Amino acid sequence: MTSSQPASYDLLTQAWLPVVDLNGRQELVSLARLVLSAHRIRRIVGETSSMTAALHRLVLALLHRAYGPASEEEWAQLWKLPSLPSTPLVGYLRGQESRFDLFDAQHPFLQCTGLARLVPATAAKLVPYRSVGNNVTLFDKTIDSDQVLLTPAEAARWLVTVQSFDPGGMKTPFEKDKSSQRAPCALLGVVLVEGETLKETLLLNMLTYRPEHEQPAPSTADDGPIWEQKTSPSPLPDKRAPRGWTDLLTWPARRILLSAQQTDGALVVNGVTITPGVRLNTELVHVEMMAAFRKPSGPKGQPKRDAPMLPVRLHPVRGVWRHSVELLMTNLWEEGRTRQRPRTLEQISELAERGHLPADAVYTLRVFDQKLDSKGTVVETWLEEVVPAPVAVLRSRDKTLGGLLGCAIAYADNVGAALRHMQRNYRVEKQGNRENKRVTPTWSLDVEYWPKLTRPFATYLVDVARASEEGESSQEPTNVWQKQVAAIARHAADRWAEGSPAEGRDLLLRGKHQGQFLGRLSELTRTFHAEAAAYIITKEAA
Repeated sequence: MTSSQPASYDLLTQAWLPVVDLNGRQELVSLARLVLSAHRIRRIVGETSSMTAALHRLVLALLHRAYGPASEEEWAQLWKLPSLPSTPLVGYLRGQESRFDLFDAQHPFLQCTGLARLVPATAAKLVPYRSVGNNVTLFDKTIDSDQVLLTPAEAARWLVTVQSFDPGGMKTPFEKDKSSQRAPCALLGVVLVEGETLKETLLLNMLTYRPEHEQPAPSTADDGPIWEQKTSPSPLPDKRAPRGWTDLLTWPARRILLSAQQTDGALVVNGVTITPGVRLNTELVHVEMMAAFRKPSGPKGQPKRDAPMLPVRLHPVRGVWRHSVELLMTNLWEEGRTRQRPRTLEQISELAERGHLPADAVYTLRVFDQKLDSKGTVVETWLEEVVPAPVAVLRSRDKTLGGLLGCAIAYADNVGAALRHMQRNYRVEKQGNRENKRVTPTWSLDVEYWPKLTRPFATYLVDVARASEEGESSQEPTNVWQKQVAAIARHAADRWAEGSPAEGRDLLLRGKHQGQFLGRLSELTRTFHAEAAAYIITKEAA
């Protein structure tokens, strides 16, 4: 900070958080207003999916420290209230107001004053889509000599995002260490359960919080967000395990210090110093509550028993609904061994069992992710998808429901593989050398197929959940799903066959491979109906 700039930018009272209210209107609100008016807000919507996820995690850390809740009963009381009460928030913040000052001289928010001896780089370093140095992006024309100025609100949002999602790679060293580990959320797909209002969303993602009793495990009595630290963090890199859930939610993956100045009577951020921060000294599967994990499958589709559990990630083309079993359902034998759904869903299931949530409710899982380049240092794109989360599915311990959903997803996977084989086999035969010619893969068929299955599967998931809750047969929605998958696949195959000029032998070749695909589709459909029948309750039984 320069001596001429104002003393503070208070994140508790200044408007910096982007939200959409219940009428669809976008606005910026302060941190305190966001919490106390959460019942009037639809959701937080950041400039990128990573920003949206990071801001939710920041707010959750604050709410856990202010409201707990220490038990399911306390959670239920908060759920019943029309709005979040102000007394716990005011009591928690009393004496800590300066910790939420973006430019506090001793404890600037999420920053490290020990970096003041280093020369700041351009403020563009905070923004992933700005071209800086080796970070060349497609559409941004920023060059190193350009001066990038950010408002304090913009800088605050990107500061929170960088701490959660910054890719790994070389950073400015404070002394010698340049290497930085990926920030925790850059390693997984962050799962958020959404309700009808932001108040509902925040509560649905708030676990029972009693760190002195190791809840949620593995929290400790020393847990707390970074702004509660008594001293400014050391500028040197560190490595440790999280002290608890709010510690991880505000994990200082980078040491950062903003530089600001007055320009035309306004305070702006004109530079930033970013160095390696705290490396996570544990596996995320043991500490992360807002992600799903699974063991990779072997050649026969079975989980590799000796492999570590990996986070479920988003794919640029294939929908997250393909992981609905891992995301939504529990399995008494496999949970914690070969797969693990987000722990927030486990609590929602328990709350519904005890009558605190309606059994027929359908919430939304919103999953946030980002795709990095081949070196893992530059963000290529941000990803965000939704999938319905019926409480009936979250509560289900019935293997038949999980088996039916698994069959439905496997059918779509197998049909998608048959489409790719059709295209590949055609190209190999056209080139005339099946053994030695390398065939370049293409995503055209995937684009024609996978995105179009998202909405049909969402409908199917809600329908089978309702049938399960009411004890009815899932035969009809299963038949509808199969027909929709087949129709979308046939349309994709038709588009492929008609997609480029072909005549003579090439036309016959395309027809041959399309015909083989249709035969394979019929075979897959018969297999699907035979396998699904084992999991479908008959009308007589229902």
